[in-house]
Formats: sequence, C-alpha cells, structure tokens
Amino acid sequence: MDLFFSKIIEKIKGNTAIGRVYTADILLSFHYYLLIYINSSFLSKFFSPQQVSVLYIIGSVFTLIILINISKILEAIGNYRLIRYLIITEIVATVGLSFSVSHTLIGLYFIAYLISIPTLYFCFDLLLEDTTEDESKTGEIRTLYLTLGNITIILATLLVAWVLTDGDYYKIYLLSLIFLVPLYFLVKKYFSHFTDGVPSHINIRGIIKTYLKNTDIYNVSNAHLFLQIFYAYMVVYMPIYLSQYIGMSWAEIGLIFTIMLLPFIFVEIPAGFLADKKWGEKEMMTIGFVIIGIFTLCIPFITGNNFFLWAGVLFMTRIGAALVEAMTDSYFFKRVNKNDTDTISFYRMSNPASYIIAPIVATLSLTFLSYHNIFIVLGIIMVLGCHYSLSLQDTK
Repeated sequence: MDLFFSKIIEKIKGNTAIGRVYTADILLSFHYYLLIYINSSFLSKFFSPQQVSVLYIIGSVFTLIILINISKILEAIGNYRLIRYLIITEIVATVGLSFSVSHTLIGLYFIAYLISIPTLYFCFDLLLEDTTEDESKTGEIRTLYLTLGNITIILATLLVAWVLTDGDYYKIYLLSLIFLVPLYFLVKKYFSHFTDGVPSHINIRGIIKTYLKNTDIYNVSNAHLFLQIFYAYMVVYMPIYLSQYIGMSWAEIGLIFTIMLLPFIFVEIPAGFLADKKWGEKEMMTIGFVIIGIFTLCIPFITGNNFFLWAGVLFMTRIGAALVEAMTDSYFFKRVNKNDTDTISFYRMSNPASYIIAPIVATLSLTFLSYHNIFIVLGIIMVLGCHYSLSLQDTK
C-alpha cells in the first residue's frame, strides 16, 4: 500500500496540473463533508421532516436543470469562470446559513448550496479529464482522486465531533468557509489555462437514446445512481435516526461516522489498481452492492445505542460503497473524454436525482413503516443494484 501511494505521489509531482486539481478537490471536499451530515439536523430546527425533504427535492430539481444545460453554460462562460462563480455562490450561501434566522432565507441559502456543490464536482471532472493523458491509468488516477477527497471525510467528521458539542451548527458552517477562500484563489491563479474541449449540447431525448444504445454506459450509470441513492438516504435520515431515535450525542455520532468512513481511504486505491491490472470492475462492483445490501438490512434490528455495534455495521456498509464508488467511476471514465460533456453531465445528474428519489422513497416508506424499518427498503434497493453491475461487459 505504501509503495503504491509513493508511486502515485511521484506521478503527481511530475504533473503539477493533476496535483492542483487534486488540491482543489481536497479543499472542496473539506467544505462539503463538514456540512453533509449536519445539514438535515440543522434544518430540522426550522422545518418539519416533510419540509426538509421538500428542500432537498427543490434544490436537486434546480441542480438537474443546470446540469441539463451545463454545456450551454460552459460554451457561454467557460469552465474556469463557472467554477469561480459557483465558489462565490457557495461562500454567500454558507455565510447565510451561519447567521440567518429567517426560515425563508435559510431555505433559499440551502437550495443555493445544494445547487453549487454537485455542479462544482462536475466542473472538476472536466478538469481532471483534461489532465488525464493515458486512459489505461484512469482507474489509478480516478481512485486516487476519490481517495484524496475521502481522506477529508475522516478529518471533517472528527472536527464535527469535536466542535459540535452543544448543537451550535453555525460553528461548523463558519469552519467550512475556511476551505472555500483558498479554493477560490487557487482556481483564480492556476486554472485559467485549462482547455474547455468542445462541449456537446444535451438533448434529453437524444442522450437517453445514446444511453440505451450503449448498454455499458447505461448500466454503469444506473449502478452509480443506486449508490447515490444510498448516500442520499444515509445523509438525510441516518443522523436524525441516531440522534433523535437511538439517543446518541453528536460526539458519539461523529466518532461513529469517522470509523464508518475509513473504507473510503483504504479500499478505493487498491480496488482501482486491481481494476486496471487484474480483475476488472464488474465483479468488485457486484460484491460491493451485496455488502451494502446485507449490512443495511441489519440496521433495523439494532435497537440499542451500542457504539461499537453501530460503528461496525455502518463500517461494513461503506466497504461495499467504496467498492461500488471506485468501480463505477473507473468503468465510466474509461469510456469518455473531456469532450463528452453531455454524457458526463448525465452521469453526474445521479447525485441531485438521488436527493429527489431518496426523500420520496423514504416518505412513502414512512406511510407504511416505522422510521427504523425504512432502512429495510434501502437494503433491498441496494441488492437490486447487482442487476446493473452483472449486466456490464467486463474489462478483464
């Protein structure tokens, strides 16, 4: 593992463009992961659970609209300027969430936040594609990109556990601003020279036909959507479940989430290396879905607040998620380049789409099931994701 890290670090030193994209991703990820698990609990101070779900849905619908039209936006202003505008929007939204007491303004700031984050990650995808010259190394480059970002999850959740002791969520929002300011100046200084490629405008009917015709792209995109639904479901409903139903403190929840997220550091890089050199993505993606499904189905049967039991079960779900995340990105980006903005945009739409689908599924589930049993529905959905991974044409 150390030798593999050393090998990749040498590559980064030899390509400062990739190194800067990685650095930008780390800064954005720190900002994002400091907030991701507290947002729903923060919003619950001002809105009912149904209203919180509606805010996620509204923000995600607007994000989908932007991603559908992203190639037109890129053609008009370019990726460099779009990234700068999005970072400024994110700064304003975060400051607003830190200090505003108006329900209406908080809702608007949160929607702006939801729109900016996935769009920024899409823009960074294009930057990384611009710097990736050898497609045979896509698995290594992409999984390192994911892992460097995911390392920040561990540190961010530890910070949340340490800082958020009395429910003062504004402290976390202000802390997350620290990473947006250097991100803006990094982009301003170094990213203006990146080329935008030749974007192709999205025609929904045409892109759907393309996806249906290219069965591998269709299947890996659906597998990625299933994974994003898992993330969205967990991000919105697990913190509320552990704090309000199981009765854990945020200090305990933060430590559990820290342990839970460790697989994203230790699993993805070896998995990407194996996908490039030995096994291919299909088998590991399927194993990942099975692991997620089995251990998510265990959640409703844990009724106490045993710290180690919760940490262990959630840790196992993320081993599966890390496998699926690494394999879906590796598989997809081996088949596209920076000119395929419509295809990449459609792929990245799975993130905002998941924040529409997950709240709807959870809300419908709550109509018939108790809160803890909604995770049974999620576990079943994850097992069904194996259909798409098994339908892929293997790369090995």
